[in-house]
Amino acid sequence: MSAARHLAYTLHYALVRANYERRLVATKKHVGRTSFRSYELYNRHGNDVLLQALLLDLDGGDVVVDVGANTGTYTLAVAASEPSAQVVAVEPHPEVVDQLRANVEVNDFDDRVDLLDCGLGETDESRAFHLSSYDELGSFSRDHASAWEARVVDTASVSMRRLDSLVESGTVPPPDHLKVDVEGFGLNVLRGAEAVLREHRPTVYFELHDARGSHDEAAAKALLRESGYELVPVREGWVCEPRARAEASRST
Repeated sequence: MSAARHLAYTLHYALVRANYERRLVATKKHVGRTSFRSYELYNRHGNDVLLQALLLDLDGGDVVVDVGANTGTYTLAVAASEPSAQVVAVEPHPEVVDQLRANVEVNDFDDRVDLLDCGLGETDESRAFHLSSYDELGSFSRDHASAWEARVVDTASVSMRRLDSLVESGTVPPPDHLKVDVEGFGLNVLRGAEAVLREHRPTVYFELHDARGSHDEAAAKALLRESGYELVPVREGWVCEPRARAEASRST
């Protein structure tokens, strides 16, 4: 079974890469009532609970920081759903960020989306980023890059930044929403964003990558709670809202 799955994934990613490289077909994808075009071969995350929660809470003029944007499902859905929102899409994978750029361009979302080709973490430095034979598993964690029968095919030196330093310098505006989906590196992202969490109080959409739980998952949960957040478990992870805001919503 694992050999068959490996073959299927290998063929899938080969077709996806060819479609992006030649920009052959960008079909319409739907997320709830929102639609956009993408060079992906199927409607990824069309029923994503975290994404639905973000779109429901989205207001005009909001700033969304999409950490681990991949090819842009969240980014494109937000830009299509609320044209006045500003999206900062953060993607460290040097090949995937080009695919993300292609999807932004085919939708004419250049004025709604800013791309940052770096990773977010708890330090400002260059780090080894492991490229996986399954593109979406590329990660600063070698273990995550080699999950699901994938293998590490190369390693690239990638700039890592703290969200705190990006916001403090004015490179990124203070976010109203922070989505984190980074293949097992989420705790590091949160540790580099503690000032943003404390001072700007964005709603956090945190995707989990270990269904069995882990030390990092427990530490991320503790960090968010200590920062004054209330966590609501959903199918893919947590929707995390500042405690005072959550309590006010329940009282109305």
